[in-house]
Amino acid sequence: MFLSRKEIVSLLLLLTAIICVLNASLFANILPLHASYEQLGQQVVCVGTAYICVIYALSTWLYHSNYSRTRMHMRVVLVAMLLLMVLCNCVSAFYFSEGVAFSNLEESMDLHLLFSSFAEASKAVSLALSVISILLLFLIMVLIILTIFRKRKQHNLEDKLQNIESQK
Repeated sequence: MFLSRKEIVSLLLLLTAIICVLNASLFANILPLHASYEQLGQQVVCVGTAYICVIYALSTWLYHSNYSRTRMHMRVVLVAMLLLMVLCNCVSAFYFSEGVAFSNLEESMDLHLLFSSFAEASKAVSLALSVISILLLFLIMVLIILTIFRKRKQHNLEDKLQNIESQK
């Protein structure tokens, strides 16, 4: 019993959603809200990514269209959303790494006294989870683009055969 490509994409989207929720709830919560808005941005992007991933992952089992054109439009919209999520996750991870680094503060004092070892480890884990979710989103996007090209090629061939048959 093998999974279809659509189900594999859905499971990858659910895995990405779990990673994003874990990242937002546990590891990207190092500082109080008033101390780091970059951290808040990272959490918002992670939760937004998880929400969108769950919606598209569940659409595999909850939505079906008999029209190939509608399915193609859904794939194109999914690729656009994945591209937007990858971009937002990259930007938020960059600002999170810069905002929580406190490079100016580090010049004047030892940050090990200010942060616990869990907080320092959480920053690294949060950035690693962000990179993993970006890579998963990129992998999903590649799978969807390959499906789009394969289906488009298949439909063009069917249209040509139909035109030849109609000319007879």
